[in-house]
Amino acid sequence: MMKRPHAAALKTILTAIVLYGVFVVGLPALILQRSQAIPLPSADIGTLRWLGVPVAGFGFYLYLWAASRLLRRRTSAIPGIAPSVLVTDGWYGRTRHPLLLGVVLTLFSEAVFFSSMALLVYALAYWLWLTLFVVRREEPDLRRTFGDAFDDYCRDIPRWIPGARRDAQSRRSR
Repeated sequence: MMKRPHAAALKTILTAIVLYGVFVVGLPALILQRSQAIPLPSADIGTLRWLGVPVAGFGFYLYLWAASRLLRRRTSAIPGIAPSVLVTDGWYGRTRHPLLLGVVLTLFSEAVFFSSMALLVYALAYWLWLTLFVVRREEPDLRRTFGDAFDDYCRDIPRWIPGARRDAQSRRSR
């Protein structure tokens, strides 16, 4: 029996909301609450803390943009479910993981806004976890699914820090 497209989209949306709610809202709130009783070094950055707000907004935008792009292309954004389309346009043409980058930016911006060393450690640990487990497992799966197209994409597009898509012609001349 063929799965209805809107049921898959609903599952993706609900998964995205739950994951974001747990890892970007719930756990940081819990960490902030629990860490207040622990004497941790901190850096009072004064009004510079407000720089965290636009960075968090951009992180949230990246997360929503990437999730909606994957939904529109009818491919998976759910961990463990193989994608059916290699998306390489928009932000995917500047960084291989804009959805994950959006989460990481938001976590770092929370650490800045709350001047919280505990949140900074959490953001670093989360980014490391993403790099070691999610990215290292996801990219080999993508390589098996999309072959040379994914290898070319990896050569052209940086994993984390957004950059300009390298010209395929200049790549061939190297």
